[in-house]
Amino acid sequence: MNPFAGMSLRELELLSRFTAKAKPPAVLHRYRGASEWALKELSVPEVHVAGVDDMNDPFEYRAPISVDLGKLRTLMYEFSREKGMDEQAAQAEAILIDEGHSELLRGAMENLRLSSGLICCSSNPRLNRMWSYYGGAHRGICIGYSTEFSPFCFGREVTYADPEAPIDLLATLGLDPTLLSDQVSCRKGLEWAFEEEFRIPVGPFPDDHTRLLPITPEAIVEIRLGAMIDPDFKAEVITAAAALPCPPRIIQVGCDHNTFQLTEIPL
Repeated sequence: MNPFAGMSLRELELLSRFTAKAKPPAVLHRYRGASEWALKELSVPEVHVAGVDDMNDPFEYRAPISVDLGKLRTLMYEFSREKGMDEQAAQAEAILIDEGHSELLRGAMENLRLSSGLICCSSNPRLNRMWSYYGGAHRGICIGYSTEFSPFCFGREVTYADPEAPIDLLATLGLDPTLLSDQVSCRKGLEWAFEEEFRIPVGPFPDDHTRLLPITPEAIVEIRLGAMIDPDFKAEVITAAAALPCPPRIIQVGCDHNTFQLTEIPL
């Protein structure tokens, strides 16, 4: 089955632009806590797509946006003329555009935001703070996924920059709609730069979607075990990994207390 069947030339063009921006490293890593969810992601296997409001950053998937009322009226006038209205009627339609229509656009953007999701990864599996925040305080695992496989091949590097000015929504859409992804879904505040994040924007989803994406088992190529992992959870992880068609590399993370550096020992 052709996954691109039915897509318009415009949609195919935008998809091509999005794909061209995806340049992930060979392996992307996901820090996971010591939970049944983490084990399920190995045994099924699948990945969970986080909702934007389920994440720990209240600024996630947000950006200041401005809507130029004059541009919006011009667009309405041009649209009306294209639909066959005479000039006077088209001008009358344009005049009706007010701030309420700008709010409708902002509302549509918010609805899109709420129905979207993210698969968040890091290019670095050796980050102490990442293990502390997302790896269950070093009691969880870090799964390495090959970017030869979907959806990891679509990983986009995050830009860490605080907003300097609102995004001109109409100008951005007119220039290149994929720029919104650069400035909204693939941008985080500067203080998060330690994460070295790559992310895969997914959606929009219908309300009843499980936000679970099946993946090719061969995509799982590495599993790191946290420095403080519980022996029983460790045994469950190793058992789940051994059952995969191509068992991944297993690496035990440890601590060098003389240097405050994490160590790694292949098992």
